[in-house]
Amino acid sequence: MHHLTATAFSTTPVAAYADFDRLYLRAMRMWVLFARSGRSPRAPLAALLGERTAARFSMLMEACVVAWPEPFTTFPPCACHCSPDESTLMALIAHAETGTPDAAHAMLSDMLPIADRTRLWHAAMRCVAERIGAP
Repeated sequence: MHHLTATAFSTTPVAAYADFDRLYLRAMRMWVLFARSGRSPRAPLAALLGERTAARFSMLMEACVVAWPEPFTTFPPCACHCSPDESTLMALIAHAETGTPDAAHAMLSDMLPIADRTRLWHAAMRCVAERIGAP
């Protein structure tokens, strides 16, 4: 039996992430705000992440919102904590950086079918490629 506690519903503090990881979080929030308003997030993301990483990050976000079972939820840009969706995507990015696909698939297995998990994994790997020294 699983006991529910307050920590089961807690969210990750933004301060828990390293500086560069917080850029991904800021990019997530910006991407969602721009996408909801029908505008392209590419230019602001390029200023934040660099042109190539911004393009790859946008592809990750596009794959994410298509695969996610419900609308991808972000907290406001000034929020001090991450939404559960933001925390999940940040964990996926971390798994991509460490090259741990099995952990990523296990994390998403209750939420997404294998085809969606695989697409997200490949998009996350492309997104972090430059950061980890891959082409």
